Amino acid sequence: IILSSDKPPKDLNGLNERLISRFQWGLSADIQPPELETRIAILKKKSEDFGMTILSDVIEYIANNITSNIRELEGCLIKLLANASLNSKEINLELAKKTVKEIATNRKVNITIENITKIVCDYFKIDENKIRDKTRRKEIVSARQIAMYLSKEMTKSSLKTIGLHFGGRDHSTVIHACTLIQDSILIDPVLEETIGDLKNTIEVNFS
Repeated sequence: IILSSDKPPKDLNGLNERLISRFQWGLSADIQPPELETRIAILKKKSEDFGMTILSDVIEYIANNITSNIRELEGCLIKLLANASLNSKEINLELAKKTVKEIATNRKVNITIENITKIVCDYFKIDENKIRDKTRRKEIVSARQIAMYLSKEMTKSSLKTIGLHFGGRDHSTVIHACTLIQDSILIDPVLEETIGDLKNTIEVNFS
């Protein structure tokens, strides 16, 4: 018998103690979404199964932007192949970006500050606790400001709520961060692309 839940047996509420005890006797496995290397390997194997050779930058782009589950990862690859075949187009990075964007558009998005924080921290390889600290390290401050900006743009959370999430900062700090990022996007194409990639990843992975 295989049972699944979103928490370990000891944390299940409303069940008979004897049942919980029986569950604890069995093997419990914490199943997490596949890591980047695993997602890349899956896409390569699936493309080989379809008899297709796909460039590594296309594979890596899909793997970086579809992180929620394997089913959606495979679905994106199938959609990419279908788009290329039906429109007689080459499978390249541009088509991959369009396909990933279509998947994001077709989903009902329910984005939270927590979702945004996770994606931003993963992108910049920063521990989530660090982004809430009082540190003045440039790379962490920059990531925090971007996360604040995205939280304001992509959620209905108040400035006060956003500030509280990022280490109890006040609303004026959030306003400063949002204004700074908004102004910087206009003159910094690299930052503009980074913000675009982050928005796309957030929309694709949280619904």
